Order: sequence, then structure tokens, then C-alpha cells
Amino acid sequence: MKNKPKFGFVVEYVKDIEAAKNFYVEVLGLEVQREHPTYVQFDGFALAADEPMGGEADQELFWLVDNAKSAFSDLSKKTEIILALKDVPFGKVFGVRDPDGRPRYLLEFSKSRPSQPVK
Repeated sequence: MKNKPKFGFVVEYVKDIEAAKNFYVEVLGLEVQREHPTYVQFDGFALAADEPMGGEADQELFWLVDNAKSAFSDLSKKTEIILALKDVPFGKVFGVRDPDGRPRYLLEFSKSRPSQPVK
């Protein structure tokens, strides 16, 4: 295929666009790239408050951090922790809940992950 697709972003449909935007900006510290009254775009991720393109589907969303222990400490003061910091084969992960009640995960990759890069 000449024009190979690349990952763009995940769209998450939310009930309250302002509450969701505030969560990702104020709690997680993400920076808004583009904005519209029913749409907010971050790096690789967007929020929308209009009708879904093809129905509803829940997704597990992960944000990468350099230091999971530090991020856990910071975020536990700002929001509900739904998954305590734990070691997994590919790193350290913990979970928080967004304003619509969905889980969001923060991950520090292990320096020696079980998966290998594809060449």
C-alpha cells in the first residue's frame, strides 16, 4: 500500500465537554492542540460531545509517564485512584477515573519490556 495509514488519535465521546477538558488539562496536565465547542484535541487523543460516528465502544486509554511513582503521588491528591500503582511485565501502571466514570491508565514502560520492536 502506497499511502500507509498512521495512528491519528482516539476520540472519546463525553457528556460534559468542559468537565472532561478540565480533567485532562488540570488533572493530567495535557495541552490542548485544537478546540471547538463540541471537540477538544490533544496529542493523539480527542474529546467530542456530539454524536458518535459508529456507535459506542469503550476503550482502554493509556498515557505514558517517565516516573509512575511520582505521577501516582501527584494524581492521588487530585482525583480518584481506581487501580493502585502496580508492577506489570511491561512496566508500572495505575488507573484514575475521568468525569464520566471511565478508567484512564498511566504507564511507565519498563526498560526491558517483554515485547520487541518490529523491524
